[in-house]
Amino acid sequence: MASMTQLFMFLCPCAFNERCFVFISIVRQYTDPRVLAIGCIAYANGLPLLLTAKTLGIWLETYNLDYTSIGLFGLLHLPYTIKFLWAPILDHVPIPFLNKFLGQRRSWLCLVQITAILGLFGMASLDPVQNLAAFIGFGFIVTFSAASQHVLLLTYQIETLNSRDWGVGEGMSVFTYRMAILTGGAGALYLANFFTWQEVYIFITFLMGIGLIAVLIIREPDRFILEHIHSFKNKKEWFQYALIGPFKDFMAKTGWKAILVFMLIYRLPENLLSMMQTLFLLDLGFTYNEIASVAKFFGLGASILGGFIGGHWIRLYGYKNTLFWGALFHGFSCLLFLVQEKLGINLPFLYLTIGIEHFFSGMALTAFFSYQLTCSSIAFAATQLAILTSIAALGRTIVQPLAGAMIDYFGWPLFLISVALSSIPGILWVYRIPFPRP
Repeated sequence: MASMTQLFMFLCPCAFNERCFVFISIVRQYTDPRVLAIGCIAYANGLPLLLTAKTLGIWLETYNLDYTSIGLFGLLHLPYTIKFLWAPILDHVPIPFLNKFLGQRRSWLCLVQITAILGLFGMASLDPVQNLAAFIGFGFIVTFSAASQHVLLLTYQIETLNSRDWGVGEGMSVFTYRMAILTGGAGALYLANFFTWQEVYIFITFLMGIGLIAVLIIREPDRFILEHIHSFKNKKEWFQYALIGPFKDFMAKTGWKAILVFMLIYRLPENLLSMMQTLFLLDLGFTYNEIASVAKFFGLGASILGGFIGGHWIRLYGYKNTLFWGALFHGFSCLLFLVQEKLGINLPFLYLTIGIEHFFSGMALTAFFSYQLTCSSIAFAATQLAILTSIAALGRTIVQPLAGAMIDYFGWPLFLISVALSSIPGILWVYRIPFPRP
């Protein structure tokens, strides 16, 4: 009987020890109405990503377009890298009529959601070949809106949550954003077996309404109202404040150069590995179904769990510790791929490899995105966050082409060792960046 009681205590720790309170605390953090609203908006923000990228390429292939033509559609994502150019407008220009009823942040969120929905409906209503110019135009409307929405979502998190809860908000964002990618990727491919691509796009576009409903329900952040009460004598004074002010404010921060370097180097392991991971598993001999089951679905779950735990760790131990240990553990976990290369087709070990690597990748990713929020001022949040996220994206753009060349020249073993070692600069740089908010 005693052994059965011990077993029950082990299986049901919530009834007997403090782990119950930890679990309840985590659940409460992620079920906060503000955090749930952030998750809904992030889901709507993630849906256009693959609908204007990989999924779009599969649709275009049905029209027998050559790969060069399909590849040119990658330019649709240009707004994601230059969003800082119009970010000051999101911060400082009110929208007539909508601003009166919704406020600055909510009115812009509402507008970009509506334009993204209209853009997707426009794409779904056209033949990509016969109406190429209009199709591309609608595509740019979608990506311009989605890039703007990403910046607005980050600023909303800053202005509505306490700094110690930013990791929780980012953990929820990562979770729903990945769910949106799954919807726009695997979900769209599954639906395409039963419906036309136009019908698939229309169905997924209706899911964008989740974010729009959340925007209409949430409150305008009080901190935005307090930080944006200004009067300007002339347009020149507004121009200096709105366009030059964000850069002057950021460059006045202690360690701003270190922050920019950190944006480039912290995610080096993930940037090197992301595009090549599937190719590595194919070279080992794993089948498409095995890769889909392990790397895509199981790995997705592991990264989501890591994101949630990462957000909770930030609340308990702070940004510095979570960034450091997240990067350190992720670097070590990348070495499991080297063991996998020696073992070959070993499915149980692949589950272990993918599970551990994706878990710590999710933890480090949540810490990294949350840290970006600490580096911006509320008065210039949209512009400064657009700059930081653009630099982080630039790091991915620079590194990923190098990964293929490294594999061709050195082979998989040395490449995988390099991936693990590439975590060292980010780990060490954690001690050079400032942490202005606890």
